[in-house]
Amino acid sequence: MTIEEGGNVYLAGVNPKAVGAIRRTDGQVQITVGGRPVYRFSGDGKPGDLNGPGVGGTWFAVGPTGEKATS
Repeated sequence: MTIEEGGNVYLAGVNPKAVGAIRRTDGQVQITVGGRPVYRFSGDGKPGDLNGPGVGGTWFAVGPTGEKATS
């Protein structure tokens, strides 16, 4: 997930101290949780959908401190 530089991010249930950002090689600012970049899965249509975890052995849901979420 990307944000505008200087933008504010509020993630329900996530400690604000765990939320950060990095600059990607394409110049966009990427949200991180616990130092891990956060992405949206195109197969999820609404909040709470978890269709992406495990796809290609690469994508995993993120927990509130950046760890891999377990179901």
